[in-house]
Amino acid sequence: MASLQPRLATGASYVLVLLLLTLGLLSTPVAADGRGMLGLGKWLYKPFCAHACRGVIGSSKLTCDPKVAINGSTTSSSTDSHVHSKRHTHEVLNTEECYLQDAAFLRTLALCIAERCPRDDDIGVSVIEDYWAGHVATGSVGNWDLVPLMSYQDALRYAHEDVQEVGEDKMPYAESGEALNTTSLIREEDYLPGYNGRKYFERNEWDHGRNGLALAMSSIFLPVLLSLLRFLPGRPLWYSRLVNLLEKPLVGHRHRTPIVADLGIMPTRGQSLYLVYLITTQVFLSIFPLVWISPNSFAATRVEHYMMVIGDRSGVTCMANFVALFLFSSRNNALLWITNWSHATFLLIHRWIGYCLIFEVSIHSLLLFILHLNFYGDHPTESKMPYWIWGIVGTLALIFLWPASILPIRKKAYEFFLVFHQVFAALSLIATFLHIYYLFEYNWGYEIWVYIAGGIWFLDRVIRVARMVSNGYRTAVVSAIDDDAGYLRVGIDGIAAEGHVYLYFPTLSWKFWENHPYSVLSSFMGGAPTKASDPGSHDQEKVSTTTDSISETSPDATIRPHTTLLLRTMDGFTKVLTTRLLASASRRITIPVIVESSYHANPAIRNLSHCSSLLCIAGGVGITAVLPLLKGFTGVHSRLEWGVRSDSLVRALEPELTALTRGAGAAVVNTSIGQRLKIVDIVREELEKESDKGDLGIVVCGPNSMADDVRAVVAELGPKAKRGIVFVDEAFSW
Repeated sequence: MASLQPRLATGASYVLVLLLLTLGLLSTPVAADGRGMLGLGKWLYKPFCAHACRGVIGSSKLTCDPKVAINGSTTSSSTDSHVHSKRHTHEVLNTEECYLQDAAFLRTLALCIAERCPRDDDIGVSVIEDYWAGHVATGSVGNWDLVPLMSYQDALRYAHEDVQEVGEDKMPYAESGEALNTTSLIREEDYLPGYNGRKYFERNEWDHGRNGLALAMSSIFLPVLLSLLRFLPGRPLWYSRLVNLLEKPLVGHRHRTPIVADLGIMPTRGQSLYLVYLITTQVFLSIFPLVWISPNSFAATRVEHYMMVIGDRSGVTCMANFVALFLFSSRNNALLWITNWSHATFLLIHRWIGYCLIFEVSIHSLLLFILHLNFYGDHPTESKMPYWIWGIVGTLALIFLWPASILPIRKKAYEFFLVFHQVFAALSLIATFLHIYYLFEYNWGYEIWVYIAGGIWFLDRVIRVARMVSNGYRTAVVSAIDDDAGYLRVGIDGIAAEGHVYLYFPTLSWKFWENHPYSVLSSFMGGAPTKASDPGSHDQEKVSTTTDSISETSPDATIRPHTTLLLRTMDGFTKVLTTRLLASASRRITIPVIVESSYHANPAIRNLSHCSSLLCIAGGVGITAVLPLLKGFTGVHSRLEWGVRSDSLVRALEPELTALTRGAGAAVVNTSIGQRLKIVDIVREELEKESDKGDLGIVVCGPNSMADDVRAVVAELGPKAKRGIVFVDEAFSW
């Protein structure tokens, strides 16, 4: 188990880098008020009263005259920019310079602020002056480089002088959308809808941000919290029984074997509980809370308001799901080592998060389309804007990912699925970023979700490259085990690996990026030479496959690290590799290889360390995953049950099987050729052994039907067993 420490350090480093990336992005200063994102350090309208006052007269046509409309005082010029609000408008009525210097606008705004803001709590003069310094020209997006012609106090003083000169009862009232050329009052019925709209719109935006964070954090940290149960002192028997009960498929007895015309995988009971939580929180946090108040300038009716809130919120929750979506699909997912959950489980959750994300982005696009078409009436112009076009691109990219990722496609055209998946996932991220940028630029922090997802993707690739570079460019020796090359042996010098590795054969075809995972049959770390365990055997190919059989060398020689893998010929690049092998007269070829190692599909194998006995059930080339476990097991008793179709595999692995039966920790090895294993009898026999009192480790690696049979037996017998069971399904699935 000491060999696990480097990988645990790698996982911890991964989490630390990801955490620092997230915190760094949330604290990055941007153009708008605050840091981070809305609801998490940023705000839209502070204070609401001032923004509501400006909202009434912001759409008025100004004369841009720095001279005061009533008493004739003069002022000087300022800078320029343009207006932008959260519920955006692309029509520029006045320049920013005009807002900064127009006397009627500044005095009318100051008069309204002085009258309305005292109604709100905690609105001091400093808050108003901060607003005045950065928002007079721009609205909701503050810019403190644009300084108004006069201070708030000066504008208010001039406004009061205007009121005294004309008389309060004779003061004109500002009309939204009409020309504003004199100091005016603002009616309550014009002010209140804007105040309510901004106050509750910001509250909803804050809820969007918090809901998104809750989704992202709970999706990631709930598995961590649940996995802490495995640290219960003494691993009580009830915990083992509960785990075994949850390992059963939710419906029926098939988990690894696809269901419903190969369209999907039935989750286990434990996985289903997490998925129920996931879907429930996705639905709830994409809708609630819903708060409505009238009058409201942002939404005239309750229906329009709810459509706006759910449409916007589903867009935010969709982006928040990027975090878990990319993390769970990565090879270097730190949660594998933190939680002990299998890679297959995280891929299953990845797919379901993807389903939720596609549904949410569809709801977001549909509701915003209806709003702009039927309520705002600006669809003809908005649909031509860059943000709208990139929003459509992002939505379609995510939607198209689903039909191209269903199980039949993954099985029949895996390489197509992989390339399509990567390209369209990248396209969806880019389109999402551009959608946000063209709509809000960097003002509200929505782009942070894209940064985090992209950072996870990039970090995973960096670690992959680091793994490959650490192994270097190697040469693989490929040979056939049987006459028709149905099974291949791959030996790689200079590398010591465990678990499974990803192999790249860059010269095998023009698709140099193709890679696939394979279990390591055996590996030797290298060091001083030793005598062969069987002096009569000089078959170089056989002795290179095991750490226990090393060919005789000179006393001064050094044994190089060596890794051996066993491959079953299937479609894809193993078929191309086999074709090249069969074309060789020696039925043995050497080919350049790049190795990305080492990985474990199921880190739960670490739990086997406290088991007193170990039962490994393998089918076919599944033997490659369990042999290293049997060799390293230090418990009292170990047993291997291997079902295989052809005796060629048995002959090829005879040295390894023989080595298992020797020594103090000898294992019981049973091989069944051409016959199904009696799974129920095998498991029951091990559970009922009186001599073994500790936990029983059960590892299965083989065909889907075999794995499902073992799982069903464990789920049936485990909850009633008198000893604990640690069940490990050592499988790699997509």
